[in-house]
Amino acid sequence: PKLVCLKGVRNVSFEGITFECSRGTAMTLDRCSSVSVKDCSFRNLGHNAVEISGGKSCSVVNSEITQTGRGGIKINGGERKSLEPAGHLADNNHIHHYSRWDRMYHPGISIEGVGNSATHNLIHDAPHMAIFFGGNEHIIEFNEIHHVCEESNDAGAIYSGRDWTM
Repeated sequence: PKLVCLKGVRNVSFEGITFECSRGTAMTLDRCSSVSVKDCSFRNLGHNAVEISGGKSCSVVNSEITQTGRGGIKINGGERKSLEPAGHLADNNHIHHYSRWDRMYHPGISIEGVGNSATHNLIHDAPHMAIFFGGNEHIIEFNEIHHVCEESNDAGAIYSGRDWTM
């Protein structure tokens, strides 16, 4: 079960909302464009806080994500064959105490595809990685990360691998 499920939506903003107490993912954005999630709280969730797939220019900004069963923000967008960027953004979020149920390979931020960004986020207190990325031409900068990878050995705070084309 998802609290909010958007498909093909454009030009919508969610601001100052608390999403909590769901066994699933709080919000999914499927093929959406210019959807903004700002100053929101995501807590006590069974899966991820926000999942973005396809579309363009969606963002999660200035939000707090805590106590999730899996990860925090999952972004997948852009076309790898043509290297056309999606332009999705995770910026200035506070992501902590996540991956309570699925302890490995569910990072605070996951980025796949082409041309997406994770910037200025504070990520801490997790059993495995903080940021995972796959794909091309992403921007990952100015993130503060501490107390992650505390229950794993083949990991890194920022992690990628298994595909030489990335």
